[in-house]
Amino acid sequence: MAVQIKKHRIYESLVEDIRLQINNGVLRADNYLLPEYELARKYQMSSHAVRQGLARLEEEGLIRRYQGRGTVVLSRQDEPEVAPTHQNVAVIFQGRVRDPSTAEDLDNLQQAFQVQGYGTTLYVADRDPHKEAKIVHRLAAEGVPGLVLYSVHPSNSHAHLQSAIDSGMKIVVFDHDFPDLACNFVGIDDQLASYEATEHLIRHGCREMILINSQRNWTTHVLRERGFSQAMEKWAGDSAGRVIRLPDCPTTDELGECLRRELTPILAGLQKPVGIVAWWDEVALRAMKVLKEAGWSVPRDAKVVGFANDLSGAMAEVPLTTMEIPRDQIARLAAASLVHQMRDPSLRPQRIRLKARMILRESCGTYRPAIADEMAEPSVLSPLSA
Repeated sequence: MAVQIKKHRIYESLVEDIRLQINNGVLRADNYLLPEYELARKYQMSSHAVRQGLARLEEEGLIRRYQGRGTVVLSRQDEPEVAPTHQNVAVIFQGRVRDPSTAEDLDNLQQAFQVQGYGTTLYVADRDPHKEAKIVHRLAAEGVPGLVLYSVHPSNSHAHLQSAIDSGMKIVVFDHDFPDLACNFVGIDDQLASYEATEHLIRHGCREMILINSQRNWTTHVLRERGFSQAMEKWAGDSAGRVIRLPDCPTTDELGECLRRELTPILAGLQKPVGIVAWWDEVALRAMKVLKEAGWSVPRDAKVVGFANDLSGAMAEVPLTTMEIPRDQIARLAAASLVHQMRDPSLRPQRIRLKARMILRESCGTYRPAIADEMAEPSVLSPLSA
């Protein structure tokens, strides 16, 4: 008599584990799963197997996959009421979960909190202030003790955060500071970083300077503009430089078109070489494309510096000089400051600003492979009083 052996598919361990987490309330409605490549690493399987497993879970009505956004857990009518665990902290991101920088930040945070004995639950606000506020209110109502936040709210609009703090929740924000809010902050010293980027280009021959900033009234952008102005005042004499403030652009194509409209007419009246400081690597790379289309050569006619140190900048046709944001260090400090305050609510919030490191590459015209490592300064901790 032939014995039938059930074939075990490689993705079943992933399916069973995620299904169990959903049924036990560890993963709840509106929670986002890890990106596919992170799941592949966690479950030690190929990306193809991960996609097969997620397809099975989607067929069962447990999750839904969204192109460019990630995979979210769906609500169910029979979902049990699960008391919130006080060993989990919430993390709210704004961008796409599949973005390399977002995935890196999440991975760093998970590891940092895991060392402290805490788990993390991910939420994505899709760059929507109202959705962010709704999530924060719900987490506060559930008694979640701690929150790591990338906010899209203006610096003077934080009633939802104040309400959460009043309820007892402890909050640490990345990058976007709220100076008059009693919460933790960890990020780079934006004013100093912008000053150093601007100073570097002026001292290496740029006759005219342009800062490409955002229209958002966020502390990050205000401080970068302030650093740019201070460097211009000290090193460029009477020239105040030019500031381009861009609106939010949902896609990179729209960003490129907006830059083309704003930057091209300005270039026509400037003396070469021109220095450009852009608030983000992606913006700097799009600016370099506009320069090329206008017949400008980088770094001969224009020198460009971005912020972040994303892989795309290093792999560009003309590799991009950038002010590095030390993501792993920020994650460790964010986790530590939040855990300390959750364990001892009497502690005052901390504001920690790290010194950005300039990564020299060809786009600023000063890159020398043999001495580049010697010229790059290490990041240093520079805590500021709350």
